[in-house]
Amino acid sequence: MHVVFVGGGAHRYLGVARSILNDQAFEHPSSIRICDLDAHRAQVMATMIQKTPEFAKANCTVQWDTDLAKLLPGADVVCVVIMAGGPVPFQRDMTICRAHGFVGSDQLSASGAMLALRGGPILMNIAKQMQEHCPDAWLLDFANPVAVLSAAVNNHTDIRCLGVCAGYTNHQWDITRLLGEDAASNDYTIDSAGVNHLSFILESSKVGNEPLYDVLKRKIDDNWSMPALSSRWNESARNNITRNVTRLKNIYQRFGHLVFSSEPDGLAHVELAEHFHPIMQKPELSQLTVDHASLEKNKTLRRQADNKFEADSQTELTQTDWDTPNPERLYRLRDDDNVMSLIITAIGSDHPKRIATSYLNHGAVDGFTDRTVLEYTQHISRHGIKPAGQYQIPPVFQGLISGLATHQTLLGDAIATRDPKVLFEACFNYPIFTDMPQSRWLWKSLIEHNAQAIGEELAEAANYFAD
Repeated sequence: MHVVFVGGGAHRYLGVARSILNDQAFEHPSSIRICDLDAHRAQVMATMIQKTPEFAKANCTVQWDTDLAKLLPGADVVCVVIMAGGPVPFQRDMTICRAHGFVGSDQLSASGAMLALRGGPILMNIAKQMQEHCPDAWLLDFANPVAVLSAAVNNHTDIRCLGVCAGYTNHQWDITRLLGEDAASNDYTIDSAGVNHLSFILESSKVGNEPLYDVLKRKIDDNWSMPALSSRWNESARNNITRNVTRLKNIYQRFGHLVFSSEPDGLAHVELAEHFHPIMQKPELSQLTVDHASLEKNKTLRRQADNKFEADSQTELTQTDWDTPNPERLYRLRDDDNVMSLIITAIGSDHPKRIATSYLNHGAVDGFTDRTVLEYTQHISRHGIKPAGQYQIPPVFQGLISGLATHQTLLGDAIATRDPKVLFEACFNYPIFTDMPQSRWLWKSLIEHNAQAIGEELAEAANYFAD
């Protein structure tokens, strides 16, 4: 098994590396290849991987380079973790969204669409290099928005691309918390369908051998309360967990359906009145400012995290150090349930594993074309990937998911074709305030502010949103 980590200095890769190195496939000659534009970060990650307890037992080499083409030949899996353009344009887009009354995020939002347009050419270039050097390899895209980038690659190249999300394991925590305990459980068999950050847990899902929704009916009522959270979580995480699990509970009580993952931007598209605010007149964008203090704070936090990571690379770590949850160093932990870990080990096995990724529908979800990209439950092994069932979106959310999935699939088409009319159609299909003044102002503002980054052809789409 030969695995390439693009954006390989990202700390989240370490837990994945520990997990895959523990797999039987790595008993045979294998390699982990780290590509990062920052050679120092790549080298530090390589050092950390070689320090892991699992590496000593695996038949594996570690390579690193800044040139992806040198690392691709013979690869079985290529994983991508990047943020195109960096934090400044991303925060600017978030600010523009808020000014127009819209939610901003890196995934299910108008700012997520701009992130896709900036990052799409990068991922398409990776896919084209893979066509030359490793055409049979799988591309696992962790770069957001994963659904859009999966659509672009799958519909416009020969490379198989799965859009993967850390939120894949959220249900293991979310459901257990809804049932009264702050813990993760693998005792769930989940069937899900929707779009990334807004998929729904379907009626066929189970806890052990019992229907999940029967258990939820017994456990969730007006007296429900959030369980006490463990010391594993820092204060910020505890606040986010409490807020989002409570939102899951409220949506379940209102609609009778449970959202697959407690991602705030997905939940906002159900709680529209609370998170989207119609405006009556066009905002003065010249008066908007990027929160530079927040950017500096995030830069400082990243620098501190990098320093801790590098310090670990120069320290003798015990097995206890590697396996004890530390709120400041959770990257050390083996991450067996990470969707990248599951897919990589499944590709090296004859035994299918159950996952959920953003991929072409291929008839899995009723009411959508084969080329529409959706998130749904799948089985994957060395023999390929197929839907784990025949699924239906809950009728109350069919229209919303149809609009979001069409929006994201068309964005993928716009990335690949560079056609401004297709980009306009993609934006038009975003199902919030469709073709209302505030949505026209929003898309025009975002496209104009991103004109240089997305290129002249696509920037012409702003003309379709003229007042």
